[in-house]
Amino acid sequence: MKVIFTIAGTAVIVDNDGSIVYWGPAMIDGDGTGLPHGDPDYQSTTSYKPDLNADIDCYIVLPPQVIKAVAPIVLGCKAEVLNTITGLWTPAVVGDVGPHSKIGEISIATAEAIGVPSSPTTGGISDRVIYYRVYPGVPAVVNGKTYTLQASS
Repeated sequence: MKVIFTIAGTAVIVDNDGSIVYWGPAMIDGDGTGLPHGDPDYQSTTSYKPDLNADIDCYIVLPPQVIKAVAPIVLGCKAEVLNTITGLWTPAVVGDVGPHSKIGEISIATAEAIGVPSSPTTGGISDRVIYYRVYPGVPAVVNGKTYTLQASS
């Protein structure tokens, strides 16, 4: 295991099998083709194309330095998200690129799947109790939908 970054106090680790792991908060991302839910930071697009819907698609957001630091391609790859408090977990896709200074952001659908309050304006959890594992180069399959690996711009 090797720490490759520390972002907002969260160590981002490359595990012995090449996966990326970290324990972080769960901020709620409502971006994509769904409703804005009153979120002043809402954007109608996601980095993954075609655009995802935060209400339907289980996805996570990674900062650009993580996406650029690992090979092969990370956007569209398999992720797993575990709430260590509830024991609930879900498969997810790396579906969006966020700011350099934040890590631990999930879609509304991901939050609902792991038992985290899912409102983009009032939801989420600030404690580092969410365990994330990302498999670079492995296309995600979530709820029967297969995602393609995509280079991020």
